[in-house]
Amino acid sequence: MTKEQAYNTLCDIAEDSGSTVEELLTALQVQSDSLFEKSISAIPETARGYIKSAHDSRRTARENARGAEEKEKLNAEIKRFRALFPEVGAEDIPDAVWEDMQKGIPLPYSYALYLVTEGNGNAYANGVNERNGSAALPPVNNEEGEGELTMEEVEAMSPDAVKRSFPQILRSLGKWKI
Repeated sequence: MTKEQAYNTLCDIAEDSGSTVEELLTALQVQSDSLFEKSISAIPETARGYIKSAHDSRRTARENARGAEEKEKLNAEIKRFRALFPEVGAEDIPDAVWEDMQKGIPLPYSYALYLVTEGNGNAYANGVNERNGSAALPPVNNEEGEGELTMEEVEAMSPDAVKRSFPQILRSLGKWKI
């Protein structure tokens, strides 16, 4: 049985009993602790202390093993990420990727998904800008430094024309009524 199948079974049992998975698991833990206490109740106090200590040590060992497994999994993800994206530093990874990772998506996959979706967005924006730039009116004045430009003239310019005429636009800004 996979972890997902086990979780789905827990969800079904919790729903059938009218509780949440958390409540069901808490009740199971309380029941398990109660059965453990009952099973060692007839043992002398000193032996009981040793048994409880061993029981707690076993629980701690399991928790440590899970933590080590999680850390190993994260290290493997980082190693794979470094192999796939060697030029990307941790500070270059956007928050959306970290959030996806917290939801269970491995880091390399989350970052690749980000690149694909971000790349499509940039390609779309570049296409729109290119279409708009080709449909825009040519600049009134291709010569730099001549005359003043109106706000309407600047708005009609292509991005390249704005770059070429930037000093002239800056000089004209003060005379516009906004």
